[in-house]
Amino acid sequence: MIENNEIITTDTEGIYMRDYQDTLVPRAFGFNNRTFTMNVYQYAHNPMELYEANTNQPRLNLENYDNTTPGEVALYKGIPMRFRFNPVIREMMMTGNYRIRYRGGSKPQYGYVRSQYNTLAEYADTFAIYPR
Repeated sequence: MIENNEIITTDTEGIYMRDYQDTLVPRAFGFNNRTFTMNVYQYAHNPMELYEANTNQPRLNLENYDNTTPGEVALYKGIPMRFRFNPVIREMMMTGNYRIRYRGGSKPQYGYVRSQYNTLAEYADTFAIYPR
């Protein structure tokens, strides 16, 4: 929780929030024999290094985030980002049967303005796990 207008600079597990403009890199695209260049977001973190850095983290009890709401597709939701690279999450992702969706609001202090349902991992507050 942010108190006294404190600015968050990391999720404490290795993903450092950057100014959004610094994350954009030019990329060329082709369409109908034409090329054009757009600035696109580039993720700059190595997930394997983050998993390795968090191998000693206590195992997450996903039952605390279990979703039993009728009609909801997510298996687990509202999991804080500090658990994203937990060994339990890694084991689930290694099966290939699950996918992660990041959730969170805009981070105006970083110039990141986005819908809370389309958040990038770098700026997310929580995440949800869905079956594939």
